[in-house]
Amino acid sequence: MKLLFTLLFLSINIVLAQSILKGRVLEKNGKPIYLANIYIDGTYDGGTTDSLGNFAFETDGQGSKTIKVSVVGRPPFSKLIQLPLKELLIIHLQGSENRLQEISIQAGALQANSSGKNTVMSPLDIVTTAGSMGNIISALATLPGAQVAGENGRLMVHGGDASETQTYINGVRVAQPYTASPNEVPVRGRFSPMLFKGVNFSTGGYSAEFGNALSSILALNTENAIEQPKTEISISSVGLGLGQTLQWGKNSLTFNSSYTNLKPYSKIITPDIKWTRPYENASGEMIYRHQFKAGFLNIYGAYNFENMGLYQADINYEQPVPLKKKSNNTYSNITYSQDLGNRWAFHTGVGIGYLTDKLHYNDLYLPNDEKSLHIKGKLSRVWNNNIKSVWGIEYFDTNYKEAYHRQESIYNYGYHSKTTALFTETTFGILPNLIGKLGLRETSSNLQTKNILEPRASVGYTLNKYTQLSVAYGIFHQQASTPLLKYAPQLDWLEANHYIANYFYERGGHMLRLEAYRKEYSNLIKYNSITPTYGSQYDNRGSGKVKGFDLFYKNSSIKNLQYWISYAFTDSKRNEANYPSTVTPPYVYKHSFYIVGKYWFSNLRSQLSLTNSFVSGRNYNDPNQSSFMNGHTKGYNNLSMSWSFLYSQQKIIHFSVSNVLGASPIYGYQYADQPNTQGIYDRRPIIPTAKRFIFLGYFWTISKNEKDNQLDNL
Repeated sequence: MKLLFTLLFLSINIVLAQSILKGRVLEKNGKPIYLANIYIDGTYDGGTTDSLGNFAFETDGQGSKTIKVSVVGRPPFSKLIQLPLKELLIIHLQGSENRLQEISIQAGALQANSSGKNTVMSPLDIVTTAGSMGNIISALATLPGAQVAGENGRLMVHGGDASETQTYINGVRVAQPYTASPNEVPVRGRFSPMLFKGVNFSTGGYSAEFGNALSSILALNTENAIEQPKTEISISSVGLGLGQTLQWGKNSLTFNSSYTNLKPYSKIITPDIKWTRPYENASGEMIYRHQFKAGFLNIYGAYNFENMGLYQADINYEQPVPLKKKSNNTYSNITYSQDLGNRWAFHTGVGIGYLTDKLHYNDLYLPNDEKSLHIKGKLSRVWNNNIKSVWGIEYFDTNYKEAYHRQESIYNYGYHSKTTALFTETTFGILPNLIGKLGLRETSSNLQTKNILEPRASVGYTLNKYTQLSVAYGIFHQQASTPLLKYAPQLDWLEANHYIANYFYERGGHMLRLEAYRKEYSNLIKYNSITPTYGSQYDNRGSGKVKGFDLFYKNSSIKNLQYWISYAFTDSKRNEANYPSTVTPPYVYKHSFYIVGKYWFSNLRSQLSLTNSFVSGRNYNDPNQSSFMNGHTKGYNNLSMSWSFLYSQQKIIHFSVSNVLGASPIYGYQYADQPNTQGIYDRRPIIPTAKRFIFLGYFWTISKNEKDNQLDNL
């Protein structure tokens, strides 16, 4: 008993000896500094600043201690303090001698972060944009340069198809970023936007750190900060969700799980789908974080199970065809960042993905699986406050297998790609208002015979503190997409050259972004059949050109109101696939126009969001006509709305409706493989499976911080 009291006494004294050190890290002009590293010298006690420059961490230190602050691109800071310190510690850092932190090269870059300069969207914007339904991809469609095809929901950028965009989490590639779906039913992004501090979306000319993408990079980054404990519960018209965050010391563990079943929803609002098994999805995500003295460990994992059955319309069959699809997808990555001192930093990551997909279509059985591995290491240094250099190496391993079962016929095919890349990039301050970036990437693969070199260059110039001009150039390569590479692994690298010029203005809540671009394609894939098959002949004789113009204007200067306008003109001409000549491909909208508005009604504790879009028609090929790709669908308008009601600070009711006006777009036509007895190819229109989608959800957050909720800023 005496021992028990002794231990209890010691533990009480230890707890009483602990104190919380709070403060802010600011520029000399009072601007907060994000992601500054703060720690007490000689201890493991420390933290990282948030977007407002705030930090807070526990320490058992007593008496005179030295606190240190490190930020990439700035001189190190240290100060002697007395612990415990009851007042707020305010630290003003000396400005860097260069402009690396002040000038951001805007050409081809759209920032969607939780904070930071030149941010066009935040994670909250993604969730509350009407029509997005919490889907990152749908929200990005409201930005210029991005297009999402209504019949498949995949992201396309600057006239490229969906396969030309790669997705990364914390710098590590995600091989399968979309959910499973039958033909003509839109997919969704697999990941919750609220797990990420922001999105770096490239419309071209992206960094030499990334490769194997002809058009775009979508980089998702989780917060490098320990999360506070909380529980999140959601109940909606399509399913349930539960999230839990645990925090102890310098560790936090976050779980997110959700279950979706469209059976109840389909009984109330009947879509144009004849389900035999309504869509069902069970998914979960996990993030473990640990803050070291000068490093940060992040472990991310996600699982997704999908199951569905339906009758699918097909012009080649008299009756709808039975379809069953079951998919399992797991993905995990581990990343670690370390400040090595003397302005050196190290980042490494490993990503592993595994997908199994089983498709039954009439008498066809098509199982496939894909195993993917990505290993990456990156070293960086800031030299004399004027130059920042990055060196890296990465390895990609993708093993794809598919089997074709039809009656007595069985074919096995696939590919195993092993790719190694080296990259380097240097950012340097040329003049006080001029910044440049030069990069080079070399890639080799076991499937392609030659190594490829990809130079990248960009320059940014500030006319004044509100206005920037920037240009970018780069050569980009990509392996053929999986639907083609699985039949012909020997296909050569596809190539695209990017030329981009950008004007950017931001002042007093107004943001204007203008961008003109040109892309030149070579080595595109061509084949000699209606659709790619096991017996088709393939080569790299295709080519193409895209030119266009993007406009983006955002206004957040009016109290309680935020809105943005985006317009994109895309002139794309390609000779690829089975095209006999160079034409505008059927997946490109020449004109797309979006207006997004959000207004906060204080007296109603509610936010109204409206999204109105107009897209021009798309080309399609009518085999009944003599000329190729001569058909053109009509353009259409889509109005979506959402209403978020703050029932209490931690309870939110969210209601949204897509396509309020009931537009009936035709995305294109499916033509029969063979003509009928009159020598005419029959067709059917490709249209949405439902005119509207209605969502009603209740979101409840339980935490010590009573201001926390699942839409943070409401």
